[in-house]
Amino acid sequence: MTSTAANTTAFWTAFAAQEPHWLDLSPGDWVEHANALLDTHVEGLGLELQTQPGQGGVDLIVTAHGSIDQFPLAAQWAAAAPQLPTYRVSALRPRSTEPDFPLGMEGFEMSTTDVLVALQQDGGQVALELRLTCAVPAGFEEHAQHMAFIMVDHVLGEYDFAVKVGAVDFVDEATHDRDATWTPLADLPPVFDAYWLHTLGRTGLFPQGDGAWDGLELQFDCAVDDDGNAVEEDEDGGDGEGAEPGAVMINTSANAVAMRADLACALTLDLAVPDAAALAAAQALHEQAATLLQLPQLGILVLTLVRAGRRQALYYVSDEKLARQTLAPLLLREEAESLEVKSRYDPAWTGYFEYAAYLM
Repeated sequence: MTSTAANTTAFWTAFAAQEPHWLDLSPGDWVEHANALLDTHVEGLGLELQTQPGQGGVDLIVTAHGSIDQFPLAAQWAAAAPQLPTYRVSALRPRSTEPDFPLGMEGFEMSTTDVLVALQQDGGQVALELRLTCAVPAGFEEHAQHMAFIMVDHVLGEYDFAVKVGAVDFVDEATHDRDATWTPLADLPPVFDAYWLHTLGRTGLFPQGDGAWDGLELQFDCAVDDDGNAVEEDEDGGDGEGAEPGAVMINTSANAVAMRADLACALTLDLAVPDAAALAAAQALHEQAATLLQLPQLGILVLTLVRAGRRQALYYVSDEKLARQTLAPLLLREEAESLEVKSRYDPAWTGYFEYAAYLM
């Protein structure tokens, strides 16, 4: 099913007409009716209530069920909502205002105080180790872990859990790290935010000037061992001549604004560099583009890559349309004749940490 503006308008029109007939329903039945209607207009989204109807206003959440690829769609549908007398419509499930809560499933119940969490670095993200302190019935371990996932999602919020959290592993009393700091899930939000700020250095503030840069020389398309290290010979005993060298320069200062929710669009300017003169011209153009974007804090240059006769510059910008308009005069120059412009939604900054993680 393709989502269109017409689908969005049709849904909200139908919602406004049908919703008054649902006010006497239980919250569970209300959500079921609302999602049945939504499913006829779009796939991959859902509706959730933060409070019950008729209690002084209700938060109506358009959720993408944690699928990052669907986040822009959820934002689009929430933004298209008309003024509704009972509801405040927003995209993506926020953090729970009451992180200390129980959850039951098939007769088993546990609380967020029964889940302990330890934090570790995972590239540019935060890895979670979860440990259940309550007694879990035999054969119910997977259900309990699923319940813990749901709890973490509600405690941290849909965006942070999907974007900022990397690996999630479960450990038990015998295997957990006794030297780690373990925090009850109910108390996790401020601990997580402090880790994000102080351990990972995510101040959210744009760096001043050119920032700090570091470089890597890499081999692309080469044979590697189980640890990802290049090997001299391929499986057929060849000499690895297929390996392709590349040079990456990484703006390590950009880490301060990495994964900021308003810098989710990865914009790449890709230029042919057949000779040294073209390489110098491409570098100058990329640097001028960086200045145009960073001065108004519209975006930031995070890395450059020279590979296979081309020089790519990766920027993260807050508004792709405005960024393109800002760069338009620059990109009309003769030296930009070979330019290829690419963009994608990348709130986790995977394009940056693909290389920056080597420096951590």
